[in-house]
Amino acid sequence: MRKFYLTQPALSGHKLCFGYGCFDSSDTQLGITLDDDELCYADFKKGTGVWDSKVPIAARSSWAYDYALICRGVCKRDIHRWKYDKSVTRSKDAPETVLYPRDEVITNEDNTLICFSNHFFPPKINIKWTKNNKLVETEDPFIKTIFNSDGTFHVFSYLNIVPKQGDIYSCTVEHEALEEPQTRFWEVETEEISSGPAVFCGLGLSFGLLGVAAGTFFCVKN
Repeated sequence: MRKFYLTQPALSGHKLCFGYGCFDSSDTQLGITLDDDELCYADFKKGTGVWDSKVPIAARSSWAYDYALICRGVCKRDIHRWKYDKSVTRSKDAPETVLYPRDEVITNEDNTLICFSNHFFPPKINIKWTKNNKLVETEDPFIKTIFNSDGTFHVFSYLNIVPKQGDIYSCTVEHEALEEPQTRFWEVETEEISSGPAVFCGLGLSFGLLGVAAGTFFCVKN
């Protein structure tokens, strides 16, 4: 694996970074970040750049994928020239995965489930979602493995949901370092508001009013 970075200053002190990696066992990877937030990556199978949904459509330029093709050509042309260092070995690292909601869970209000896998190598990984044991597609296709400083990778996968009591969601991670797929489950559990306090409050208010009325009656009588 070889990694390269090209950084250029952007307006107002922001940092725009183009990073691409050449891998012996897989295809070239290219990503574009702004202040360490990834904006786009190249999908060579579909022949296009995949942009984060937060990036306005007007700002999504075709040159990003054209640049990726150039980097891919450099990788294929030069990777055989690099000497393999036998003293450097890299074991396969299995992902550590957690599944959690983005916001506080409120029944019938929009939310997003986040499946976060971290510290895995090599970078190729596959994530599948289910709802009540049925496969579902993610609304945002922006799923890209990102480099960690220790040489491993991490990835976020998102699923937009409308929580309903009893629904069960899962994300399943497939990676070559795992003996079997790794699955995390999340069930919609919301607490129903008890009517007890309101009832006791109402009874207390009623007895209080009766007490005031009785006191007023005896006062007038006297």
